[in-house]
Amino acid sequence: MLRVVSSALRGIAARATSTSIVSHTVSKCSPFLTSMQGREFGALSIAIQKMSAVYPTQHKTLLSRETAENRLALPAEPINVPVRTLIKFSKKKGTRKCVKTVLSRFYRLHWGIWIRTRSGRHNKLWTKSASRRKRLRTHVFCNAQQSTLLDKMTCKYWRRRHYYVDDPYEPYHSREEFSITRRNPLP
Repeated sequence: MLRVVSSALRGIAARATSTSIVSHTVSKCSPFLTSMQGREFGALSIAIQKMSAVYPTQHKTLLSRETAENRLALPAEPINVPVRTLIKFSKKKGTRKCVKTVLSRFYRLHWGIWIRTRSGRHNKLWTKSASRRKRLRTHVFCNAQQSTLLDKMTCKYWRRRHYYVDDPYEPYHSREEFSITRRNPLP
């Protein structure tokens, strides 16, 4: 009985040329579905639920007009995701290139961690309190996963050690309190 009914419903759905006939069939089967679930015909109810999820259904509104709703409707415009592409092989030398936005937004300390400034540090400062403005002037560490990703997005030149005159980050380039990054032995 179950196989016969489910194959009949599949045949109706396959032969239907317009979505209105299919949605009408699914909406007519809805009372049948609720009665079948009570009689432990779960496979048929799953088939009808899948069919109703794929094809548009008709709903009654307050003014008792039928409106068609497509559940799998695509957005009108494609969603643009910003991409920072990495060139692995350049045209001239065939070497890996750096992503320039990483170099302008982040700074690498000598022990391998990357730091960045806080977002929104220049926006609407008149609305922010003095303590919040002070907090926005500070720098933030990137976590280990982000630092690994930023290392992959830059070339060897920016991963090695650099020395600048009057470097404001000089005290932060060494990390003596952590055993792995310690350079000098304990006394």
